Amino acid sequence: MAVKLRTLLFILLAGAGISATAQFSNLIVFTQEEAPFTLILNGIQQNPEAMTNVKITGLKAPDYKVRIRFQNEAIPEINKTVYLQTETESTYEILKNNKGMQVMRLMNSIPLDQAAEAVTGQQIYDYTTTPRVSSTTVSRTTTVNMGGFPGGPGITTTTTQTTMGGAEQTAIEINHTGMDQNSGFNRNDDRRRDSDPGRGNERHRDNYGNRNNGKSNMGDDDHGEYSGPKGCPRPMSNESFDAAVESINAKTFADSKLTIAKQVAAANCLRASQVRTIMKLFTFESDRLEFAKYAYAYTWDIKNYFVVNDAFEFESSIGELNRHINGKK
Repeated sequence: MAVKLRTLLFILLAGAGISATAQFSNLIVFTQEEAPFTLILNGIQQNPEAMTNVKITGLKAPDYKVRIRFQNEAIPEINKTVYLQTETESTYEILKNNKGMQVMRLMNSIPLDQAAEAVTGQQIYDYTTTPRVSSTTVSRTTTVNMGGFPGGPGITTTTTQTTMGGAEQTAIEINHTGMDQNSGFNRNDDRRRDSDPGRGNERHRDNYGNRNNGKSNMGDDDHGEYSGPKGCPRPMSNESFDAAVESINAKTFADSKLTIAKQVAAANCLRASQVRTIMKLFTFESDRLEFAKYAYAYTWDIKNYFVVNDAFEFESSIGELNRHINGKK
């Protein structure tokens, strides 16, 4: 009986030792095309810069949510769940399917003790729960003369772009020279905007800092013939709009473009046709729709807002925008 107890105790201790030993797996993702990518596991970026061959070691979980974000934004992201066996190395290749879409396909899974050494061009990283990012900051300033004469009123736009790994964070500051220096982003209106309750009540000032109780000194004739309802007091000039479009279009990533586009809309007053132009700067339908929803509250000739529908590729987007607008009335 004592022998059996000792044997059972030995088996239990041996089992505990095995279970206490960490068991890992590796994941390799690569592409043979010139399409560098960032590998994101469970929402965490693993490689600091876009590359074509990435190996992640030390994976403990049996499955991971994989997101492949390409450096070329024209290539749609890949979202996939991969299942891993312990003590194995699984290799996935990114290639085009018969529809021309980039997909991830399992190439092989082999025991770790049979795994090959790193190949040329392959970057190896231990799995991390803290995003790996690289950071660079670029600042650019654009000044537009609004008065048409030297020293006249103008708008200076300073865009600071910080690129961290595959993502961008962008801040935009708009200063008025020869205008109301305290206005900054505060475009005017005696109303509290439902879409942005934090803005508060603001009284409108004209270009030279004079209060005019919410009414622009410039009549409708200065902005074309339009007598319908207005969503904001005074539309953005063509010169300022061109500078804004240049700033938006200079960004590489869709998130940065959308951020600056919203900042431009909130800081100014757009025509419906200008909203349409900005929408066409976006590659993805979802970004066009999101901006169209946001910009409605900052549009001068809201009766003409139907023109933005020209920027959509799908009828469903038009219907969703209409439901959004009707819900605000």
